[in-house]
Amino acid sequence: MTSLLTSAVTKESIMPTQNVSLTPQLESFVKDQVKGGMFKSASEVHRAALASLMQKNEERNLRMRRLDEALQAGVDDLDNGRFTEVSSDEENEAFFGGIMKRVISKSI
Repeated sequence: MTSLLTSAVTKESIMPTQNVSLTPQLESFVKDQVKGGMFKSASEVHRAALASLMQKNEERNLRMRRLDEALQAGVDDLDNGRFTEVSSDEENEAFFGGIMKRVISKSI
């Protein structure tokens, strides 16, 4: 593995530095990104990668919050008797068939 020391100076201040150990494959990727002109330095590649990771984490956290809210809404519906009970295959097919028809009609 190769270690790279990342640092950058801005007009306002000096950014903190961190020593980053990379596999040969990642080191090659970073060098290719700089060589290709997409980034001016390895530090820019590292910051872009971390920014992307942060965005993915934020999106995942938002999806998890929405899932938690949907689950709680389902539990609340059950607790308050807002559900449909089916007791046969025919009732099951009719119930879910109706749902599918509503979904399909909304998507058209």
